Amino acid sequence: MRQLLFALTTLLTPLVAHADTQDAVEEPFSAVVKGDFTGDGRIDTAVIVEDLTGEGLLHLTLSQGQSHKLENFVWIGGIGQEPWLELTEHGSLLVASQNSAIGRNRWEQVITLAHRNDALRVAGYTFRWYDTLNLDDNGICDLNLLSGKGEITLGQGDTSKTIRLTTKSRPVTEWPSDMPKECAALLN
Repeated sequence: MRQLLFALTTLLTPLVAHADTQDAVEEPFSAVVKGDFTGDGRIDTAVIVEDLTGEGLLHLTLSQGQSHKLENFVWIGGIGQEPWLELTEHGSLLVASQNSAIGRNRWEQVITLAHRNDALRVAGYTFRWYDTLNLDDNGICDLNLLSGKGEITLGQGDTSKTIRLTTKSRPVTEWPSDMPKECAALLN
């Protein structure tokens, strides 16, 4: 009897251990929003999926039959700081990401997509940041790429400064993965 128990234990232990490791594998991240973000009264779809490198791929399927896959469009953080998609009451699509837990520099990025001039365009870019150890190192860079104006707020004061932009609105398919220079200059 002991030999039978030993044999069964020896045979089953690797199977149980293997099952536990399979269950522990984290599923790739994804987020989906459906709505009319082209203004034609029909449903469009936006999906963020985690690619093989851990970056965020934004896949847009528009009601006019267009499909766009935009690599490295958004950062995918760990549990509790995943990116999200949101449809505004005006039909704009918000693509947001954040670092709310890693290191001392925390941030949130929101890219606003709006259908203008027969294309889904990057209409706005907002970046908020703060340093958890230096409370004076914080700010907001909020750019309206359609109007060509932005607002910058630095430090703990609530005083904002209006700026003119050189970064222009462009179709989402032409948007670089880099932060607009008006915001990047504030972080260097």
